[in-house]
Amino acid sequence: MPRPLIILGTGGNAYDVLDIVESINASAPSQQQWEVTGFLDDARATGTEFLGRPILGRLTDAGRFSRESFVNAIGSDASYSKREAIIASTGLAQDRFATLIHPGAGVSSRARLGRGTYVNHGASIAGNVTIGAHVAVGPGCIVGHDATIGDYSMLAPGCIVSGFVRVGRAAYIGAGAMLRQRLSVGDGALVGMGCVVLGDVAATATVVGNPARVIRAAGRRETR
Repeated sequence: MPRPLIILGTGGNAYDVLDIVESINASAPSQQQWEVTGFLDDARATGTEFLGRPILGRLTDAGRFSRESFVNAIGSDASYSKREAIIASTGLAQDRFATLIHPGAGVSSRARLGRGTYVNHGASIAGNVTIGAHVAVGPGCIVGHDATIGDYSMLAPGCIVSGFVRVGRAAYIGAGAMLRQRLSVGDGALVGMGCVVLGDVAATATVVGNPARVIRAAGRRETR
């Protein structure tokens, strides 16, 4: 019997999560399949539909559902810093969140992935990688051996995180960005799309360009 799953949010990432679930179901034995029973979203009215599935309530209604697992699809370059608060608002224990891996992704048996993390098609996660809880790994991302990705972070499509890199908590790595081996990206930092990062990025800083340059210094990020 498929396991019931509720998706948090109805933005673009929800399409990715649905694609991952459908691909898992197409390749997995029936006892390992998922059934998306609906969405929780603060911006849509309860009882309406999105992609043919019901809006079951707001994020704070998560505790009403005792059987379902959950996954968070809310987050972008504009809202990634809110992802920890989004999870906290549900009041759910960590073991209520599903870890979803597209069967078309390459994930080493020697990698470790946290609760609530999802990995899109074409991503490659190497050996001895540690990916925290509630991390979004976009299509085509490459995470090199011995790298660490902190809780709540987002890796946008096609980014490359080289070996031994440390990405902090609730950081955002933009589409097509490339991070040189052994550097660190601090908590809450944003690396812009296509950015080539050759040195450490301070917590909460924003960097863009090739080579990367700081356009917002550490400690100056506005509340979003």
